[in-house]
Amino acid sequence: MQVIEQINTENCEKIREIYEDFRNKALSDYQYSSPPIEFEQFKLNIENNFLKGLVLFENANPLGILIFYKEKHQTIEVNVIHANQEENECKIRYALLEALVKHLQDKNDWKVISYAMLGKQEAFVNEITNLNFKLVGQSIVKFDFKSPVAFRVFKNAEIPESPDYKLAIWNEKHKEQVIELINLAFKNTKNANFDSRLLTKEGSEEVLNMILTNQYGSFLPSQSRLLLLNGNVEGFCLTTMVTQEKINIPLIAIRKNERNKGMGKFLLKSVLAGFVRLITENKILLSEINATTDTDNYPAVKMYRRLGFKEESFYPHAFLKNNLTE
Repeated sequence: MQVIEQINTENCEKIREIYEDFRNKALSDYQYSSPPIEFEQFKLNIENNFLKGLVLFENANPLGILIFYKEKHQTIEVNVIHANQEENECKIRYALLEALVKHLQDKNDWKVISYAMLGKQEAFVNEITNLNFKLVGQSIVKFDFKSPVAFRVFKNAEIPESPDYKLAIWNEKHKEQVIELINLAFKNTKNANFDSRLLTKEGSEEVLNMILTNQYGSFLPSQSRLLLLNGNVEGFCLTTMVTQEKINIPLIAIRKNERNKGMGKFLLKSVLAGFVRLITENKILLSEINATTDTDNYPAVKMYRRLGFKEESFYPHAFLKNNLTE
């Protein structure tokens, strides 16, 4: 007999083994950049209501877990749906996600369910549409610092002359302008479907604060860039250190009236050059810098390619909006 329960302090210990199985496979099967939290920390987060979850039991044996949390901006963020039966993975994932949707369907304290279907979870893409989820294609692009081809493309990339524009490292005095630009640049993009923070200035401020306070890796102010015109922020590229060898670009944007002038390429090449300099001076050891963009955002994909980035992988980002709050 199968039954789905909410993960709580009473049954949490019963999922230790399947959680450890997830942890062991997180990097290989789910494209995690670093290992998930230890089980004891997971238990503590469940106890303190920082994380929530569902577990599918069959005769008291856990077959699958769904881990999620609720953001301040009323997004339900599904971290992972993990099954320990390979032959029934999609069925287990479907049952758990369906249970979550049913649990939430009459509530009005959430706006959207967001689910990045990384790694093996992509196999679930056909079934998830039966639950009325919509999909946005995402591409992970990577610059390989160990690739001679990537370096050659980077060095040969032509950058337009821009004497009126100035590059500067991150400075708190420009924070309000960056918040405004995040909102303006992303509120009408597909990303806003699954990240409602981007729809408002208040939400955009939350996104920026999470980057600045190391929620997405260690923020690197001296390796982040602002594009200034007459002292005003017209673009930015923010960077974080995810591991000792991997850098991520969580956000890059150019003001709409400054696009199609090569300014994004100008910004990105400056960021890359800064890391190349650090590597050359033996101040840092890096293997890659990566970013995520919509698969159909061709201008962005083209910009990355022209500086030596390659599309490393693709994944669907699923989202389900709450009809009660739209």
